[in-house]
Parts: sequence; structure tokens; C-alpha cells
Amino acid sequence: MIITNYISNDVLTLYENDSVARAEQLMIDLGVSHYPVISKGRVKGNIGLNIIRDLDKSESLKDHLLDLEQFYLLDSAILFDSLRVFSENETNIIPILSYQEKFLGVVLEETVIDELASFQFTTEYGVYMIITTPIKKYSTSEISNIVESNNGRILGMLLVNTDEDSTQIVLKISAENISSIGDTFERFGYQISNKYFEDSKQELLKERFDQLQKFMEV
Repeated sequence: MIITNYISNDVLTLYENDSVARAEQLMIDLGVSHYPVISKGRVKGNIGLNIIRDLDKSESLKDHLLDLEQFYLLDSAILFDSLRVFSENETNIIPILSYQEKFLGVVLEETVIDELASFQFTTEYGVYMIITTPIKKYSTSEISNIVESNNGRILGMLLVNTDEDSTQIVLKISAENISSIGDTFERFGYQISNKYFEDSKQELLKERFDQLQKFMEV
């Protein structure tokens, strides 16, 4: 989960003495929105492709240091920290720095998405359930007990919306009887916003296959 585990090793370095033309071609080849500009092993900032396209291609990046955007992650960050940086800066690439601010490399948004897609929360079949509870009543242990007391298993839990009065939680649950879990949540004062069956397509295909078999038997 440490962000340095996801640094791309095959990405070239862009220096402040490089030309605008090289920077533009590099970003186009990689399909990235920004690129860190390096000077003496340190990141001066990130040049955006939208800026590069309007510059004189024969000029040096050194002439446009005021156009650089300042965002990065330290090597102590974890994978989830990158999501905030990607979103806030509308970028798909983040430079990673050591504690001494030495440039270590970059992490690409595509790499992070691929890793998140491999998590159990995403890959295992189950039911997504959205529950809402008063913020003062929120308890992860109570939520777990409700699911487990109904022979269910929590595959993941996300807080998606919290205000002064309530918090909204997305659960992914593995259980044979999801209705009993929902009923128990409601008895404990939780509001069930919705349930999403991830494997509904598989169930539909099975149902149609069963119907085909019955037809062939006739």
C-alpha cells in the first residue's frame, strides 16, 4: 500500500533545460496531463499539457517556471492518498519525493486504478448495501456484529457522505440471506438507502439457462 511500490520505472525524466517541444512530445507519448520538471534532483513543479500547447516549442522549460503547478506525494504516503491529489489537481500523474524532497519517480493514475481493481472489495461477488445512521450512533463494531450475526461477512466498508447529523456508509457483504441483514439494520435504527446485487447478471444468465433446459426437455 506504500506509494513507492507503485512508482513507474520506465518513465523518462524531464529537466528544466529541456525544450518545450520535448516536454510536449513526452506527455503525448505517455498520455499524461502533467509532467514534473527536475532541477538538481528536485522537483521544481509540474508543467501542464494545456500550458505546453500554447508555448513556443523552441523555448526552454526554464523560461516558464512560473507556470508550474505544485503537487506531489512524499514516499511515506499510501495508495489512497494519491486519490485526493489526482482529483484536486485534475491530473493523472504524481511525482513522488523523499522526506529530503529528492525526486524518486512518478505514479500514474492508471497504475493506481489497476491496483484498486484487484482489491477484495472489488473482485469478490457480493451485495453492495448503502446504510445511513446518526453520526453519534456510528459504530463499526455494531455494523460488523449485525452482519456477522446473520452469517454474513463484510468484504469492505466505505464512508461516502458525512455531515453534522448523519453518516452514509457503503458496505459490500457476502451472505446467503441479505434480507435478514437489512431487516436487522432497520431494527437497530439504520436507514437502508439501496441494495445493489453485483452478481445479478450471473443470476439472470442462470435463470435463462434453466428455462432453456426445461424447454429442451419438453
